[in-house]
Amino acid sequence: MPEYRNSPKDFAEPSREEIRARTLRNIAIAVGLVGFMVLVAASVVMRSPV
Repeated sequence: MPEYRNSPKDFAEPSREEIRARTLRNIAIAVGLVGFMVLVAASVVMRSPV
C-alpha cells in the first residue's frame, strides 16, 4: 500500500522575502565556514615544526 507522504501534491511557493532571507542565510553560513577553515589551517601551520 503506497503511503500518502511519498506523493505530495501541493507545494508552497516561497515569497521574495523568504528567498532573500534564505540567500542571506546561506551566504552567512558560507562565510562562517570559510572563516573556520582559515582558522584551522592557520593553527595547523603555526603548530607544525619547521
